[in-house]
Amino acid sequence: MAFSLFRNKRIYADWAATTPLHPQVVRAMLRARRAWANPNAIHAEGVVARKTIEEARSSVARLIGAKPEEVYFMSGGTEANATFIQGVIRTRLEGGVRPENVHVVSTSIEHSSVLETLRLSEKHGVQVTYVDPGSDGIVREDDVLAAIRPETALVTCMFANNEIGTVQPVSKIGAGIRKIRAEKLSAEDGPKGPSGRETGPDFPIFHTDASQAPLWLPCDIEGLRADAMTLDAHKMQGPKGVGALVVRRRVAWEPLMVGGGQERGKRPTTESVELITGFAEALSLASEGREPRAKGARQIRDRFFECVEKELPEAVINGSLDKRLPNNANISIPDLSDPELAVLFLDKEGIACSTKSSCLKGEEESYVVKTLGAPEPWRARNTIRFSFAPNTSEKDVLIIVEALKKLPKIPQN
Repeated sequence: MAFSLFRNKRIYADWAATTPLHPQVVRAMLRARRAWANPNAIHAEGVVARKTIEEARSSVARLIGAKPEEVYFMSGGTEANATFIQGVIRTRLEGGVRPENVHVVSTSIEHSSVLETLRLSEKHGVQVTYVDPGSDGIVREDDVLAAIRPETALVTCMFANNEIGTVQPVSKIGAGIRKIRAEKLSAEDGPKGPSGRETGPDFPIFHTDASQAPLWLPCDIEGLRADAMTLDAHKMQGPKGVGALVVRRRVAWEPLMVGGGQERGKRPTTESVELITGFAEALSLASEGREPRAKGARQIRDRFFECVEKELPEAVINGSLDKRLPNNANISIPDLSDPELAVLFLDKEGIACSTKSSCLKGEEESYVVKTLGAPEPWRARNTIRFSFAPNTSEKDVLIIVEALKKLPKIPQN
């Protein structure tokens, strides 16, 4: 009976990996094709293209509480993260600071685009402190703030984890960093403007990767107390290949690439009018009806957890039960013969899910789940991540749990 249900309808529960294009985003991108010219040209066609991009930039800025000149369009979250982290570090190095005197604070559960960029910087002498989360998958703001040193140039902490969905205390970390900067400025009697506010670069700078958040959580940059924020269109029903890096005007950072003046000299390449328009439309749609969308997803997720606890009592839920994205459910199941085989089995049953981050290839276990400190050796290896769609139904949940009960297991002696 279950098989026929799977044959009639597939259940896509991998929204953390990517999301389907919203029909309104498609329509907005098709309209944008009329502005096909190079937006950096000064003829009439180019002016129309430039105007279309700047309208999208203004829309994005308004939705996240920033100024249009603080929004830089990139190819996605990975480029935005790498660009900003390396940009801040390069600013310090070009200012005469030696690599060993540049320090960064991050967490051990960041997206691989952050972790790999930091590891590359470490090879060149930069010092990095990685703060571990608690067993619930949430870092403590006190631990992050305690890791800050006088030479700390940057603190980067994601808003919501892409594997286990845990929501980090970003606004508390940002508020703590602002307090540290104010105290440093007061102690040094630093430069003040007419209003008494600091006018120069302030360190540490605080960056958050909010790529997973817009469909489910408000992403107001001031509300998060962040100096910079990363967003990615394809995580919120927008097109692949476009994202945004939002950076406050007072922050100094060097571009990752050179060779053109696009995006105010920070990202040299000809902008895609269609992709940028799709990004802006997706963010607008994500901001509309966010609360009822999150409420509905949370009810489905909690129903899934109830069914798992009843039907698969040996399974372990990874991460906090409440401080997580409304649509995220990450579980570990003992005695799985092979996690990837399990995903393929579920795929044959009509269910799309994943084992860990889709950006990780060749890794046998989830480094995120491993940091939770669980004593079970199988827990980080035998993970399955479900990230539900807004329209996932209770019937879908029951089908998924029924399929999980049939997964191939290691034979017991």
